[in-house]
This record gives sequence, C-alpha cells and structure tokens, in this order.
Amino acid sequence: MRILEQSENRLILKEKPWFWGLFLVLFILAFAAGGIKSALDGDYTLTAIAMLVVAAVGALAAFSIERVWLILDRASGTAELRRRSLRRFRLDVFPLSELAPDRIMIQSDEGMLRIALQLASRPEPLPMTSDYQSGGNIRHCAEAARKWLAACPVRV
Repeated sequence: MRILEQSENRLILKEKPWFWGLFLVLFILAFAAGGIKSALDGDYTLTAIAMLVVAAVGALAAFSIERVWLILDRASGTAELRRRSLRRFRLDVFPLSELAPDRIMIQSDEGMLRIALQLASRPEPLPMTSDYQSGGNIRHCAEAARKWLAACPVRV
C-alpha cells in the first residue's frame, strides 16, 4: 500500500498486490509449460492435470486479486473505496463526515495488518483489502489518513 496523492483537498491510498499477482502468473506459466511439454511427450493425462491446475489458479487470480483505492476528497465531501479485479469493479461512496481520524483502524491477524474504516453509519468496520499484509506501509498510510482527516475537519 502506498500514498498515490496527498494534498490539502485530496488523499489517495492505493494497493496493488504485485507479489501475489506475479506469483500466480509465474505459477500459471510454469504449469502451462509443463502441460505443453507433457503433450509433446504424449502424456495426455499429465497434460490434462496441468491444464486443470492452470484453469483453477487462473480462476483464483480472477476472483481474489484486486486493486484498491481509497480516495478522501474534501472538495466533494466524499470518501470513495474503489476495488477492481479481473472480473468486477466495486465502488463504495460515503460522506467524509462519517469518517473521523480515530475511525481509521489497523486490524491485525498474526502479525499481518490491514486498514479498516469504521464508518458512523455501519456497525462493522469496512476493510480496505480482503487480505492482511506485512510491512510498515500499512501503518504509514493509516497515519497519513488520520493526519489528513484531522488537519481540516469536514464541514457538514
């Protein structure tokens, strides 16, 4: 996760799961190459198994890997949570007034972290990403969002 844009009127946080995307692409290519080699060697059972693995991992990538943007915009008074995967685009828009600086949370699971938004209108926190991550960027981005929200309170 990183800060894409930070100004007085707008803060954009962006998450691109490069590691998982690259890992799955390399995994798919390795099994596809193995399937092609098996087909050339005449072992069609192994070819079928390799192609089934390629299809399953491809479906996993299409359903689970998503890019995420959190856009906090003072000018429009909105916060947008955008999610894009290979198969869909989802947009959640809510008033910026529902998000106080102390409502930017960091959720933890076995040392892995993710940012969640505790909106005034929802009983449960809204996680930015479905997966937890390691690294200091999560804390840095959460702190930047808290400071940005505290710097100029939203007028309702």
